[in-house]
Amino acid sequence: MPPLKTIAIPTSAGAKRGKRAAVALSAATDPAPHDDLPSGSLLRRPARPVQVQPTHRYRVGEKLRMANGGYTLARAGASCKVVSALPYEGRGPLLYRVRSDTEAFERVVSEADLTRGAE
Repeated sequence: MPPLKTIAIPTSAGAKRGKRAAVALSAATDPAPHDDLPSGSLLRRPARPVQVQPTHRYRVGEKLRMANGGYTLARAGASCKVVSALPYEGRGPLLYRVRSDTEAFERVVSEADLTRGAE
């Protein structure tokens, strides 16, 4: 009868990968800074500049004048009331949800199309 084979499981990283691989692995993951380089300069990206978020000019409940939309938008110029200020999406104009006095529905209008004026 042939002898039985055994499976040996290594107990440490040095035994599993060999002594050189274990030393290289520990040197690569060592968090100690190098003496000749600034701390963390190899692994960190430069910080992104902080963008200043624009603030809404008009408040909820304020009565404003909405400019007409011309031929393509088919929006009549009228007085309106701000229902809500929509959050800024990182690009484009600031948007508002408004309800016109002459229409039975709400619209999303950019800040450039709204003015304070006589009703």
